[in-house]
Amino acid sequence: MTLDEIRVLLRFKDSPHENCAQVNDLLDEHIGHVAARIKELKAQERQLKTLRENCRESQQASQCGILTGLSTASLQDHGSTTSMGHVHGAHSLKGKH
Repeated sequence: MTLDEIRVLLRFKDSPHENCAQVNDLLDEHIGHVAARIKELKAQERQLKTLRENCRESQQASQCGILTGLSTASLQDHGSTTSMGHVHGAHSLKGKH
């Protein structure tokens, strides 16, 4: 969680009589980010395992299937702008304080 998110939680802890709906909303949003990150990490794990299958034995680096696979993937992804991972501080808390 971001520091701003934690600050929001602490403000509610300091105001025990306030409605905690915003706390639930904040956690639901964060759970969504965590789930998305897990999905991205599992996809990355599959990609790494596929790469690993390209080089079962030690050999010259020029013949390494992993390095060849990485080079190919790099060329294919060069124009891609997909975002991998949760960016800390990306949660907008404006108007939720």
